[in-house]
Amino acid sequence: MNRNVWMCSAIAGLFSLVVNIGMVVTPAFSTEILGALDTQVGVLVATPGILAVLLMIPSTPLSNRFGRRKIMIVSAVANVLAALLYLFADSTMQVFFAQVVFGAANAFFWPSNLTYLAEAAGPGFLEKAQATNTSFQGIGLILGPVLAGSLIRQIGYQGALGLWFITALVNLILSVKLKAVPSQAASVSLSASIRQVFVGIPAMFKNPRLVVAMASQFLSAAFMVSIGGAFLVLFVQDIGYNATLAGLLLSFREVFGTLSRALYPFVRRYVSNLTILSAAPVICGLALLCSFIWPSLPVLLMGVAAAGFSLGILAPAGNIEASRSVSQAKLAETIAVVVSMFQMGAVIFPWTVGLVVGELGRARGLTVASMTVTLMSLWPIFIAIRQGRIERQVSL
Repeated sequence: MNRNVWMCSAIAGLFSLVVNIGMVVTPAFSTEILGALDTQVGVLVATPGILAVLLMIPSTPLSNRFGRRKIMIVSAVANVLAALLYLFADSTMQVFFAQVVFGAANAFFWPSNLTYLAEAAGPGFLEKAQATNTSFQGIGLILGPVLAGSLIRQIGYQGALGLWFITALVNLILSVKLKAVPSQAASVSLSASIRQVFVGIPAMFKNPRLVVAMASQFLSAAFMVSIGGAFLVLFVQDIGYNATLAGLLLSFREVFGTLSRALYPFVRRYVSNLTILSAAPVICGLALLCSFIWPSLPVLLMGVAAAGFSLGILAPAGNIEASRSVSQAKLAETIAVVVSMFQMGAVIFPWTVGLVVGELGRARGLTVASMTVTLMSLWPIFIAIRQGRIERQVSL
């Protein structure tokens, strides 16, 4: 693999570091310092996903026209601005605006980063490049909660927010230094390109393999962002642990997520992509459900580890499915649609889970939410089984 793949992966790792710093800071800072309610926390956690849903798919024509590198630079600038807004926030509304800006950064970043990776790696090294990129993401997701939790305990929230700002600056510098790679040049106007992207989306939903990939991304957001993310942090503190341990649990989850990402090329030899994508949300849901029903430290550790491993391997599996299900001309758009389904889940689930938790209490509410999403996760399994049978019949 070449230097561009490694630098692209390092940039993804830094962005992921910021994501999980925010995962720890947003719920704790909002409740402890600003006095936000659980329903407000759900809205704040969902806000970046709203911007991502609105902007991620339209960002792909911009990426095609101006190049992946330039769009990643725009994202990095927005990331720095979000960090500054958070540093000086003293109200829930100001945190909301910071989350809006970070949502824009998130929307522009992932389609360009993942498409750049595919173009820089080439077809022969795609699986290894995806494993490398998502492993770097996992390292960032591991370090984010550990560093944020430690800095909150030792210095206060300004320490964790300062780390966000420094990381965003480094991310910007690396994005500027990244070498541009050739990308698809748009032959029509920008507005026409955006319309073409949206016109092509219904066809993606007719591809069963892409449907499974999109469904798994959507459902995994429930466990990563809300049930096993922001509300897990609050739940762990409810049962007597401090913010540092809550952050360590998220890091422990990402250790196993990073391990599964790194092992993806090996696992892929024995398990089909469709099986990985369809089974992972169910495994994660059952693991977290056990953690909420029997919340002892050993059960929490095992549940978080199982959730992390199952969620982690979804990233390369989903990216590979998006990359290989369409032509090169539609690569950026397809990746954007698949990734945006995760963002859609990150919008829908935090506030709905917040409503359930607000009504039933955190322990019971998270148990009900875990059971519900796990049952929803059976649907892509049925699609995967049916598609597998069809493909076997065709091959005979």
